Amino acid sequence: MDETTRPTYPTEASMRLLASALATVTVIAVTAVAGSQAAAGSESAARSGSATARLPDHYVIPGEKAFPTGVAYDPRSGHYYVGSAQDGTLYRGHVRKPAARVWSPDGRDGRSFTAGMTIDGEGRLYVNGGATGTLRVYDSATGTLLTTQHGAKGGFVNDVTVAADGTAYVTDSFKPVVYRLTEDERGRWRLEHWLDVDASGVDWIDGQHNLNGIVAVGSRHLLAVQSNTGKLWRIDRSTGRTTEVDLGGHTLVNGDALAWRDGRLYVTQGNLYDDPDTEPQVAVLEMDEDLSSGRFVHGLVPPEGLLHPSAAVITDHDRLLVVNSQYNRWAVGLPPQSLPFTVSSLPIE
Repeated sequence: MDETTRPTYPTEASMRLLASALATVTVIAVTAVAGSQAAAGSESAARSGSATARLPDHYVIPGEKAFPTGVAYDPRSGHYYVGSAQDGTLYRGHVRKPAARVWSPDGRDGRSFTAGMTIDGEGRLYVNGGATGTLRVYDSATGTLLTTQHGAKGGFVNDVTVAADGTAYVTDSFKPVVYRLTEDERGRWRLEHWLDVDASGVDWIDGQHNLNGIVAVGSRHLLAVQSNTGKLWRIDRSTGRTTEVDLGGHTLVNGDALAWRDGRLYVTQGNLYDDPDTEPQVAVLEMDEDLSSGRFVHGLVPPEGLLHPSAAVITDHDRLLVVNSQYNRWAVGLPPQSLPFTVSSLPIE
């Protein structure tokens, strides 16, 4: 090997320079990977937490005289629907947006008052008409009226629930009857007087709000609350047999709407007669498996309180939507105590 082909070797100084450069590149690469992972983790956390963390704690219902009553929730779209006692307007909002908008204006299809509401598994919206004695069903996707049914003359068609098989059950607070609404294969609807409440053993009192909120539980039973006495009743859907639920001495006076999830019953309690010793709340009851008894767990009240909570529905975000109806003011011709009208969104366990 001659001088022209002899290899050259790096000096000590050049080796130190190369090591430093490699270390710098390694730090940059590690930092970039860590930053990318952190960003991905933050994005994932945001996605997983968005179901609850970013939801409003209340929703605004527009109008100075809206006096909202019933509420229904569609888990397929995230929309909720609210009706008006003042004029029958139907509002629709989304759980991620702070305010609702008019969905169906007052007077449409003859509506002038709304009470209880619900949505079935096919996206059909049931809207009760209280003292107007009506029950209407809408296609929530198009707003099309599917049927109008009429209850007993002089009644108050109040709350409605739909069982898993599609059968709807409706309370009448002024007439001793529970209606059953069904649709046949040809799309024809039928409202029948299903349960004779007088003969069922319920302590009926004429001229007062009797059976009110109603909810289907499982494949067999209904639960219904009696507003004037505070009693809770279990009704067998197959036989109509009605028995009082043992609440261990606790009563649900002014009980209005019922919501059910995982063995717990949520009962809105307003203050229709403005008793200064009564605080509006949502009573939470832990129910036994056969629904023969229940235990009061606690009352749900947001920091700002509730204004005659009339209706409630559970969303798929572990939230309970509660309508601040102020119906106690409307019923005696007084203006609202507070504006705007709202629907509270309460976290539940």
